[in-house]
Amino acid sequence: MRNQKNGVSMYRTSMGVLVMVLLAFLSSTFAGDLVQWTDEHGTLHFSDSMDTVPAKYRRQAKLEKFKEEKIPQRSHSEGPRAGSGSRTLENQGATPTHNSYEVPFEAYEGSAQRVIVSVTFNNAVTAPLILDTGAPGLVISAQLAEKLGIFGNDEGKVQGLAGGIGGNTPAIRTFIDKVQVGGAKDAFIPATIIDSMGSRAFEGLIGMDFMSKYSMKIDSVKRVVVFEELAPDPNSPGGRNEQGWKGLFKEFHSLGAAWKIYASQRARSPQEYQFAVRQTKEADKLLNKLDRHASEHSVPQSWR
Repeated sequence: MRNQKNGVSMYRTSMGVLVMVLLAFLSSTFAGDLVQWTDEHGTLHFSDSMDTVPAKYRRQAKLEKFKEEKIPQRSHSEGPRAGSGSRTLENQGATPTHNSYEVPFEAYEGSAQRVIVSVTFNNAVTAPLILDTGAPGLVISAQLAEKLGIFGNDEGKVQGLAGGIGGNTPAIRTFIDKVQVGGAKDAFIPATIIDSMGSRAFEGLIGMDFMSKYSMKIDSVKRVVVFEELAPDPNSPGGRNEQGWKGLFKEFHSLGAAWKIYASQRARSPQEYQFAVRQTKEADKLLNKLDRHASEHSVPQSWR
């Protein structure tokens, strides 16, 4: 097994390679337009501007907007907190089942009130994460990603941007097979990897992507979180509705397209070109993995 420092070092090198050039490109591309069209030979093309599309294809060109993954900025007042009494976070319109799980939590990060729980990944690695209702999805640190072997596997990880109040930062997007908090669990979770969480008390955030499958009660007296499992929604195969599936496919399709544009139109050196080509291939791996997962859950083709 590779030394942990080597994996994190590789991650930071990847994040630092051409970072000023790539950040400028990704920020402008992901915050703006993504154009795609098909030529007379059936070849699909991408661009970041309608002006670069040949005139005869402009009528059939598709224009889309892309938004980067949002990472909430931490403050002492955000997210569920360990105050007095208890509070309930309910998923509106969903019907609870009889399955419930009590999970102990740590109530403080220094003087800040938090809800920090032990999370097990892929039945192998356990780490402290914050329950954060302000986070849309799962966020983990580079060091935790290294423990999970993400940098050493060949299952797909593509570089993009994570956006927050402080601006954009380089991040890596991938999928994690299994996430478990006590008896509460979910599978095939999109994850955002960032360099550091800025605290030694936790190694990531559990967001609404996981919590939306449960009705939750935070008991600050007992210092436990009660997860009550929700009944499966027949209109949400694999735990996602139409909007959720379309959003995931669009995100990874757009990431691959943006890197393809960079390789073909913006790369100014062999190093930049090779980096962009590698990212395009990584995005394709993730799209293929997502498509297989969607097929396993009979997700309609029109949602992909």
